Amino acid sequence: MQVAVKDITGKQVKSIDLPEAIYGLELNDHVLHHVVKAYRANRRQGTHATKTRSTVNGGGKKPFRQKGTGNARQGTSRSPHYPGGAVSHGPQPRDYTQKVNRKTKALALKVALSDKVRHGKFVVVDNFSVESYSTKKVVGALSALEASHALLADNVAADFLYKSTRNINGAAAKTTAELNVEDVLRYENFVISEQALEALNKRLGGAE
Repeated sequence: MQVAVKDITGKQVKSIDLPEAIYGLELNDHVLHHVVKAYRANRRQGTHATKTRSTVNGGGKKPFRQKGTGNARQGTSRSPHYPGGAVSHGPQPRDYTQKVNRKTKALALKVALSDKVRHGKFVVVDNFSVESYSTKKVVGALSALEASHALLADNVAADFLYKSTRNINGAAAKTTAELNVEDVLRYENFVISEQALEALNKRLGGAE
């Protein structure tokens, strides 16, 4: 499987081979859903809480006498059916963490990348290096590469690239070590430098 390597002006400079074992997988909705759901669940703090009858203030005295009023007997004004009362079966603090093994995470990332390749949304550039990064230059590069809504990946934590990209609506920059399936699926296009591609292949190739 071959893919074109372009410079940041959109001109093709050469072609390279992509490993079929990483970028030639069929779509697997189940594994994508499983891993993305786990990522999102693991970000939840789980600190939500409502007060029960034992924690709400007040209500230590009967609202009215037991008999003779014609009303149903009541023991506290903090019962769930009273204004200002407790909440029945409300949310309590809990841990939402879902465990996903390493191979499943790697498989989901491979499936997402394969889908980008299959639909022509996988762009390889020779390098991202320019004299000085700026939002305008990154926007121009994405336009030349026909990848306006894109996730950019480089092998090193290029501070200039990150800062130049974070102000662009619909674009972001990550290192290959930070990449996960949720990031890849969030953006329409995936743009990666040739050096970063080698590192990504090594990372995913060792996750068999």
